[in-house]
Amino acid sequence: MRNVTDDEVIFIDHDLSARGILLGELRDNLIDHICCIIEHESDIEEDFYKCYERVLPQFFKEELQEIQTETDNLLQFKNFYTMKKIMNISGISTVFLILAGTTLKTLHMPGAAVTLLLGGFTFAFLFLPILIIIKFKDDESKTDKAVFSLGLLLAMVIATGFIFKIMHWPFANNLMFGGTTIFTLFYVPLYFFTRIRRPEVKFNTIVNSVIMLAFGGILYTLFDLSYSKKYESEMQEIHYYLHDNSIRLFEINEDMYAVLPSNSQSNDLRSKTSEVNKNIEIMAELISKRDNTDGLNTAVPELEISLKNYNTYINSLNNSAVKTIENSGLVVIHKINTDLAMNVLARVQQQLAVNENAFLSKQLAAK
Repeated sequence: MRNVTDDEVIFIDHDLSARGILLGELRDNLIDHICCIIEHESDIEEDFYKCYERVLPQFFKEELQEIQTETDNLLQFKNFYTMKKIMNISGISTVFLILAGTTLKTLHMPGAAVTLLLGGFTFAFLFLPILIIIKFKDDESKTDKAVFSLGLLLAMVIATGFIFKIMHWPFANNLMFGGTTIFTLFYVPLYFFTRIRRPEVKFNTIVNSVIMLAFGGILYTLFDLSYSKKYESEMQEIHYYLHDNSIRLFEINEDMYAVLPSNSQSNDLRSKTSEVNKNIEIMAELISKRDNTDGLNTAVPELEISLKNYNTYINSLNNSAVKTIENSGLVVIHKINTDLAMNVLARVQQQLAVNENAFLSKQLAAK
């Protein structure tokens, strides 16, 4: 066993400093460990410098500065490793939940919305915030930290917008469109110009900028998921056909009312039909003015109430010629596109006219 001299201790101290070990307490501990190993594992005849080069790699995987970095992280942020672990778990959970939710939604199986919602929230409010915090603890410049953090915040906004869109919550389009606009038109140029002049990251900067621009462009195309022009045209033709037929049938019904003697049943049916039809026309006018179904849910309850009263009366007639009208389409009318919504209303309106006509025709035949 050999003894490490004072000059050799000074050499180790200077060499560790040169290799990036700047924290005095850490350097002293490393010197103590290195000296103990050298004294116990080397012979007196072995050259100190060769022995030192043999012992030193035991303290790192790639370079000695890893110890300094890890120590800084531990000192600056005591929960660093815990947060990295949580980030990894949340990242894996996000991928699993979103893939599972997408699969369930594709197969129209229960649990799709809940799974997608959990995956989206895990990504937006757990994975990304922790990633931002960890980014602030790395060795990159303050500019890079600020730019990366801004990008992650925008990702949170866009992800939240998609969650709101899937769940049909308000402000979904505002979050998606606003986040994507800032990301594409402001963030990508900012990222590009703050890094392009640095030779070591120039290539990655160009590649990442192209990918982000393509991603932003794809997101823009997803904002308008409207149907094809052919489909819209066909839907409009169906709506006009149903509406025109209903109007002609209502006119025929009015002529029949004029011929038939007045009675309580026909008067009540006429009143109930008129009430439902009035609410349908109000909703149709709202859709035409706004050119969308946003906010239509406030008008749905009145129509549902009038239709419920109508169906109750139809059941009380015990007349096989008239049928109750389903309101399943009205429940989701504020979530569908304008053409489909107008068709739902036109079909309800047509059924109203058909019921009224069947009832009056039967009374006319009995006369």
